[in-house]
Amino acid sequence: MAAPVALAVRRTQAERRETTRRKLLDATLEALVEQGYARLTTVEVAKRAGVSQGALFTHFDTKEELLAVAVEHLFPRIIQDFLAGVGARPSGKDRVEAVVDMLWAAYQRPELQAAIELYVAARTDPELQKALAAVDGPHRKNLHRVARELFPDVAATHADFDDVVELALDAVQGAAVGGTARPTDPAHRRMLDTLARFLRVSFAPKA
Repeated sequence: MAAPVALAVRRTQAERRETTRRKLLDATLEALVEQGYARLTTVEVAKRAGVSQGALFTHFDTKEELLAVAVEHLFPRIIQDFLAGVGARPSGKDRVEAVVDMLWAAYQRPELQAAIELYVAARTDPELQKALAAVDGPHRKNLHRVARELFPDVAATHADFDDVVELALDAVQGAAVGGTARPTDPAHRRMLDTLARFLRVSFAPKA
């Protein structure tokens, strides 16, 4: 008896389009990490994704849009890994310390540092600034949502909760961008411990 022949499943046009789009976004992040914003070209991105430059521009109108959507594509992955890292810590471990450590680890990832490079470049690039602004607002709101899920009681009782979260995010991002307190430097642990103490004091029960 002849063996059954497996029928090839034909993908829809929308599925093929989404696959190509994801390849382009992954290729953009890869090129951004390896080459930096100044050297990144759409020609290189298309080559890495295995498509023509013309095909790239059927998915994205401009290079700036491509970069912004690539960052948008990255952020959920970063948040997912961050939450997994926090959840993997022993149940008895101080959650504030776990959050600070995993936040610092997230900002050490090459792809997130490459994304930050875009925000720095946007200072003098109005088109890039506009494209990133459309991504940054929703992302910041998502970060605050995650913080509220991690510390629901504090979020419900502290009116300044969002301000404290914003300060913590800015502190870690600033240290990461500035290249201060690397893990091999004793100042690294002191900086993270100081931030954790600040958060514990800020999150302490109200009298």
